[in-house]
Amino acid sequence: MEGTHYWHHLLAVYLFLGGLAGACFYTGALFELFGGSRMKRVAKIGSFCVLPIIIVSLIILVLDLARPLYFWHFIITIEPTSLMSHGTWLLTLFSIVGGVIVPAFFLSEEEKTKNLPVIKNLAGKDNIRKIFSVIGVILGFLVAGYTGVLLAVTTVPLWSTVNWLPVVFLASASSTGLALILLILSLSKKKDELSMGLLEKADSIVIVIEILAFAILLITLNAAGGRAAEAASVLLSGAYAIPFWIGIVAIGLVIPLTIELKGLTSKEAHGKGTGMAAIASILVLLGGFMVRWVFLYGGQVVR
Repeated sequence: MEGTHYWHHLLAVYLFLGGLAGACFYTGALFELFGGSRMKRVAKIGSFCVLPIIIVSLIILVLDLARPLYFWHFIITIEPTSLMSHGTWLLTLFSIVGGVIVPAFFLSEEEKTKNLPVIKNLAGKDNIRKIFSVIGVILGFLVAGYTGVLLAVTTVPLWSTVNWLPVVFLASASSTGLALILLILSLSKKKDELSMGLLEKADSIVIVIEILAFAILLITLNAAGGRAAEAASVLLSGAYAIPFWIGIVAIGLVIPLTIELKGLTSKEAHGKGTGMAAIASILVLLGGFMVRWVFLYGGQVVR
């Protein structure tokens, strides 16, 4: 049965950007927390990505609301039973920690900004920054996972029959976060082959996890039968099969995974520069958006 599409492309962009912002922060911060000072640049790039992405995502969210001015209601009130209220406050806390406080510490080390008021008082306080980074990692994970939970709590079969959609969205967000940091590094004048190689390795692992999560989600939907199986068929062989197989599987998963694995295993490919890493990163980002778009639209076909 064809369903009416109540949620449209702007929400798909919002879900994508929310997950991307959270993942940019926690992937970058985890690289430094486990990799040491050598990975500090990765954490810095990840934190600098947060605020611009959040600002764009909030603009998208406001535009998508039937009453845009109602957005302020979510900011100034707390509704314990409202998932949107939870998400708004979670995003607000994450924006403060991951998009303002942690980047401020990094700005205290930059030549052009280290003498700014407040910023200059943060110089040399890496231990305090790392405490905020840990808090930001937790909030970032919650923000990235929230985008999947927002759909999973509905009664739509594709989203809610099994509990794997938040896992798929979290894995996809993690991959896009790694990809954006890798893309920025690959396009920068100051190359860092060690960080890039580790980012490629991490992303290839996450893509494999994402493929497994997709497989489990679709297999369990088919096994559930009824409306759930019908919803899965919309992606596998129905109205959204082409964007699923080409946009998600090929462009977002298989091709970038192949490029990254070749870069990791072939010295010749690795020595050609960073062009292929940039291509793989762009494909991952495109695929990450397609995950949200296909599941948002495809899920509304069968209710």
